[in-house]
Amino acid sequence: MNQDPSLKRVPIDVLGHQYFVRTDGDEEHVRRVAQYVNTKSREIMETTQTVSTVDLFIKVAINLADELLQERSANELLRQKVAEEVQELVSEIDLHLKEVSKKP
Repeated sequence: MNQDPSLKRVPIDVLGHQYFVRTDGDEEHVRRVAQYVNTKSREIMETTQTVSTVDLFIKVAINLADELLQERSANELLRQKVAEEVQELVSEIDLHLKEVSKKP
């Protein structure tokens, strides 16, 4: 496998295991992501009797995917609302422009 030499190799720690992530982005962002995964992993460990690391990470992945999909759905609703409000404003502006253009 050919690895891009321009990518930075960022060490992260997840539940006491060290991993390396290659990124062309912000290293601090990668660390924040790892911290978030750690937090979610600990939350799930506290609420379940999962012993297997694989089972734990599957549960973490499912929880993170659920959060992501909920955020995407909320984001789409906001986009639709903004688009509707923009259209209403455009309609109002058009109406006012027509009224102004009719005045002598």
